[in-house]
Amino acid sequence: MSFLDWPTEEVLPSLRSQQHRRRVLLVLFKKFRRAFPEVTYELLWESPTINAQAWRLGSARFVRVYGGLVRHPAITKYGLALMLAHETGHHLGGSPRDPAMPWMTWQGQADYWAASVAMPRIWGPRACAATLRAAREILKLHRMLESQFEDDEPDLSPDCRYSILRSGAVGLDMPSCALEAFASISHDGRISEE
Repeated sequence: MSFLDWPTEEVLPSLRSQQHRRRVLLVLFKKFRRAFPEVTYELLWESPTINAQAWRLGSARFVRVYGGLVRHPAITKYGLALMLAHETGHHLGGSPRDPAMPWMTWQGQADYWAASVAMPRIWGPRACAATLRAAREILKLHRMLESQFEDDEPDLSPDCRYSILRSGAVGLDMPSCALEAFASISHDGRISEE
């Protein structure tokens, strides 16, 4: 079953590869739980969905990862770490907030926070290289899955998301493509600093 028409994996990797991928994610979960104890990380291993999500239940904050994403051959531990950082960023990334769901940080800001704050906490001095590698993996994954999102117009293009991640990793300001994308979806055309 695919939630919200998210893409699903078509072929399972070998059992050995699956076990390795699961171990890699569980190690990352430990690192993220230490770095961000206010967030609960969970894995739905059996799900073929290629995605992850941030969600809340009352004041409790969760990041859920689906097995299809963990097992996807385009994503390594670096891509998984950046994905966890991005989803954590929806909870902790600050303003601007998503106009449709004001409890969470907007997509572009979650990417920027992931690259500039979360990845350095997880990878230390290797954060820039890890983030840039992960950003390339995520760009590749988005391009591979583009055709499955024909009716869905995302806030940000894959290339803009790559620019945001790169900017955050190397210490540059948020790129203009992101500022323009947020202005086009916000109610008054301005980024709020709530």
